[in-house]
Amino acid sequence: MEVKVNNYDDDSIKSLLWFEHIRERPGMYIGRLGDGSNQGDGIYVLLKEVIDNAIDEYRGGYGKSIEITIKENRVTVRDYGRGIPLKSMVDCVSKINTGAKFDESVYDASVGMNGVGVKAVNALSTYFKIECSKEGKKKSAEFSCGQKTSESNIEKSNEQDGTYVSFIPDDTVFEDFHWYIDYVEKMLWDYVYLNVGLTILLNGKKFISRNGLLDLINDNVGNEVLYSPIHLKEENFECALVHTNKRYGEEYFSYVNSQNTIYGGTHQQAFREAVVKTVRDFYKKDFDPSDIRNSIVAAISIKVRSPIFESQTKTKLGSIYMEPEGQSIRNYIHDMIGRLLDKYLHVHPEVAEVLLKKIMES
Repeated sequence: MEVKVNNYDDDSIKSLLWFEHIRERPGMYIGRLGDGSNQGDGIYVLLKEVIDNAIDEYRGGYGKSIEITIKENRVTVRDYGRGIPLKSMVDCVSKINTGAKFDESVYDASVGMNGVGVKAVNALSTYFKIECSKEGKKKSAEFSCGQKTSESNIEKSNEQDGTYVSFIPDDTVFEDFHWYIDYVEKMLWDYVYLNVGLTILLNGKKFISRNGLLDLINDNVGNEVLYSPIHLKEENFECALVHTNKRYGEEYFSYVNSQNTIYGGTHQQAFREAVVKTVRDFYKKDFDPSDIRNSIVAAISIKVRSPIFESQTKTKLGSIYMEPEGQSIRNYIHDMIGRLLDKYLHVHPEVAEVLLKKIMES
């Protein structure tokens, strides 16, 4: 059999521009492409990357609402944060690894942190517009597939501080795509559960949560609970959990810095271990882990400084420590659950009694 030999010389080496690389290898930046029929498809990642920046502003104490519209294929997101510094605005949306997310004095435990997200939105959209209002001035720029098509001068403005982004995903990348509003609404509910007090408007529909992860659990389990859901919270930690009378196995909603880690990670594993240890210690019985966790529905959220995820889409946490050279995530969660859940069971003996009965039945 004849073996074909391809030349491999200097002419074989290519150097791509930033937007060319994103468009050539979009999976590196947004995971799967898809047509919008799956909630993990790329168009939802594009939307999420823009919202993440607005969430970081809210968590920093700037702006209490985010306005989103989706009309046909065009998306707009307006936040009321500080607005990107105007002289750097164009670079922040068109130069890889450029932005303020590398300065922890500006963003502490941020969602968007790699200096990539909004650039991917830019490169993978046939139309992309950024407009920022800051301290009585504003500036805007427009792009197509990552290439700048127009840029305004800095001018006076009476508009409220914040950032406006509008984009149309490229239908040559996301073929025959459609926005499924149910998927978008689920994403927005996650954002408000994790950021109590934040208001998000989607095409005029309001999303807001008053009780955080407790609302998430109640909205997902309805009247299937064996006892009132347990809600535990401290500064960088929040969880809610309950056992149901109709579900089997284990169901978890896990988050890091408002990011939905749908594939779990070190924090979720530590939580599962910590619940077992705490329950065993409370009842002073060596129950099997599967009996303790059977039919559990739980949500956990932690804030980690400089988290390490397994990919740019941030769906699984790989971090070992809460912050560089700090306490391990495992020890942190074990301490939180050990103290807070143990105290809860002592203060609520009626819950402890129901839980014990459920474990024994399992």
